[in-house]
Amino acid sequence: MIFKKICLVYVTIAVLLLPQLLAFEYVDNPNNPIFNGDQYWDDLAVINPTVLYEDGAYKMWFGGRNVGLPIQIGYATSQDGIVWDELPAPVLTVGSGGDFDSQDLKSICVLHDESEYKMYYTATNSSAMPRLGLATSPDGISWTKSSQNPILELGQTGSWNESRAHNATVIKRDELYYMWFTGRNENMEVGMGLAYSQDGISWTEEELNPIFMMDPLIEWESIYPTLPAVVEREDDSFIMAYMGFDGLYRQVGLATSPDGIQWTRHPNNPIIPHGAVGSWNEETSTGPSIAIIEQGLYRMWYAGNSIYSTSTTWSFGQGDIIFDPMGDVNYDYTLNISDVIQLVSIILGNLEASEYQLDMADFNQDESVDVSDLQVLINTILE
Repeated sequence: MIFKKICLVYVTIAVLLLPQLLAFEYVDNPNNPIFNGDQYWDDLAVINPTVLYEDGAYKMWFGGRNVGLPIQIGYATSQDGIVWDELPAPVLTVGSGGDFDSQDLKSICVLHDESEYKMYYTATNSSAMPRLGLATSPDGISWTKSSQNPILELGQTGSWNESRAHNATVIKRDELYYMWFTGRNENMEVGMGLAYSQDGISWTEEELNPIFMMDPLIEWESIYPTLPAVVEREDDSFIMAYMGFDGLYRQVGLATSPDGIQWTRHPNNPIIPHGAVGSWNEETSTGPSIAIIEQGLYRMWYAGNSIYSTSTTWSFGQGDIIFDPMGDVNYDYTLNISDVIQLVSIILGNLEASEYQLDMADFNQDESVDVSDLQVLINTILE
């Protein structure tokens, strides 16, 4: 046993300078854009898709508008996530009079919660102040707005979200709802926070908010990050796609978290950059949605625009995150020395590994995790 530990220590020291191997690749669909609104109400622009993958098919809700019409919410279905059949009329429309959502319905998130769908949507009225609303549906098509709208209030004076609290993404885990949303203070500093709810209506903010802030040193998102889209990974951790803005370009990045609070940005951000000059998304890739299809395949959808300040035409693009999770025991989509160290800790019994970690560490598929798996991991990185 002592000899085994000594060997493991020496092996670890020997590979301290191992290179980093990306465990995933993002592949943009070469046929993008894959969706343009073609109905009377959304022929001009479609924005902020949210997609669910259920029973082998895709369901998409999205914002859309035409000349002289407000932004409203549409619905489309697909067998492959690329070719879509759109309903002819919006499924959620703006409110009336002085309603908080009488002007536009913008970014949305749809959650399938047991027997009903919940849609969390950002809306504006004549005040132009974005607020967050909730609507429910038995089928994803016929929606009823909550009588308690708007459901998320601004933060207290002096808080990180005193002037904005909107653009939300929601999941449900262990009978508790988690909401990540964008906030802004009076100094125009933008970040994202987390809130919890027992019923999906009344929310309590995380004490550590904001849990994800703008960073002037990260050039591509130096002005602000927003529009989070969070899903729970197979290992019970979280992955978030979000939009970052640098003053000219809007682009999409990824971050991962073990608990939804502490986030690590992906080293290759932005993974969906703006397009080339003259392309459909020359200046803008934004409003991401992410869905887990199977182990090793996540799909993404996003909105694009050529010249943000002058072009009113918006379309949707699509791409795939393809990765081999074997060996990625610390859930960061890379194979490097940190995975080696964690695997050594698992073998030595110093780290209590989850079932998912044990599956990802068992390289030789012999239903045990030992030094032979460590050797395969090292060889994989070196190759």
